Amino acid sequence: MILLAMLSLCLTSCSKDDDDDFAYPMEQLYGKWKATELKVDGRWYDVTKYPYTRFGMNITFYENGTFYGSGYLGNGSGTYKVNGKTITTYVSGKEYAVYTVNSLNSSKADLTLKMGTESLQMKAEKQY
Repeated sequence: MILLAMLSLCLTSCSKDDDDDFAYPMEQLYGKWKATELKVDGRWYDVTKYPYTRFGMNITFYENGTFYGSGYLGNGSGTYKVNGKTITTYVSGKEYAVYTVNSLNSSKADLTLKMGTESLQMKAEKQY
């Protein structure tokens, strides 16, 4: 549950200077992403269906290096940088969470989120 809560606070953004360092086309990252599944303790949970909908969350990556996130723990914004298969998020200028991109295309993403010493795998679908 703690990992789910931390995930919903993760917000991200991207700097144009880092675009060439990302392992995927940046156009695939930009837009609104909705979490669909979370893997906790080796089990996948569909956060689009009851009773797990309360853990639903969204994050929008903008081309200008900013992001906006909403969901389980509220709303907020921040910045992000990309490097290889990693998206590092910042809130108020401090590193907040690191996403490792396991796969990414124009409509789906499989990510591993790390916050401190804890990690969580998630799947997301692009809304636009």
